[in-house]
Amino acid sequence: MFDWNDLKYFLAVARAGTTLKAATTLKVSQSTAARRIAALEKAIGVKLLVKRQSGYVPTEAGAGLIKAAEEVETATRVFDAAASAYKRGLSGTVRFTCAEIAVSAVFMSALREFRDAYPSVRLELITTDRRLDLAAGEADVAFRAGTPPTEPELVGRRIAVDTWSVYCTRSYAEKHGAPKAPEDLAHHAFFTLHDEFPRLPMIEWIARHVPESAIVMRQNTIGGLFGSLKSGLGVTVMSDFLASTDPNLVRCFTPDAPAHSEIWLVTHERLRKVPRVRALMDFLTDYLVKGRHVGAPPHG
Repeated sequence: MFDWNDLKYFLAVARAGTTLKAATTLKVSQSTAARRIAALEKAIGVKLLVKRQSGYVPTEAGAGLIKAAEEVETATRVFDAAASAYKRGLSGTVRFTCAEIAVSAVFMSALREFRDAYPSVRLELITTDRRLDLAAGEADVAFRAGTPPTEPELVGRRIAVDTWSVYCTRSYAEKHGAPKAPEDLAHHAFFTLHDEFPRLPMIEWIARHVPESAIVMRQNTIGGLFGSLKSGLGVTVMSDFLASTDPNLVRCFTPDAPAHSEIWLVTHERLRKVPRVRALMDFLTDYLVKGRHVGAPPHG
């Protein structure tokens, strides 16, 4: 069996044409380069290089084996990179959870870029509107919108304080006009959430300012509400954080109501120093804080 390490000497001389140039590239002596190639040829029983006046050139066998040697070279580099990643802890699996609407509107591009930056980290995406129990190990990192986390064992980063505004699509505004004040909503097709939905401040504001006769649809998820808004069905109140991802949405006006929604990335205390978890937290924080999820500034 030949020494795999000798393949790099064969490739270096085949590429450089001389043992001197190859030795310089590999930072060894010229005699070492020549000796390692001779050892490889003896081990496999095939002449790989022949010396001409212009330098070394591959034999027919050598030329035929270059591609295979390069594949070994590539595999070695991949192995080395993966081993380095394991050494740094930047490998393994990170389970990331968020609501389904956040995946399609915010995170698909972010997670693709994270995968490009950290190819040895495997992502396990869990989409659910339920708040998973990080202490019980249901997920490693969570994206949460709403009230700040209260569990003492959780640590996280507040990305933004989210406000909610009245929106419609550009096509709806061109056809029906855009409401500019609460009193205008009675003259528009309005859709909202079911009554059993948690009583968010915005839902209570809608109950006070939008007559029942203007409501054309009720839905049971924020994702459904967002989808209906993007379809041009009518007018609704939507998270500015989500709406900012779609340049076709028109921000009509922002209600005079308290904003109690915050955007957080959280993990469990025991995971905060795990390199792959910290890498995902740092990457997503940078992505969101810099507004890279924004399609274009909302028009209005």
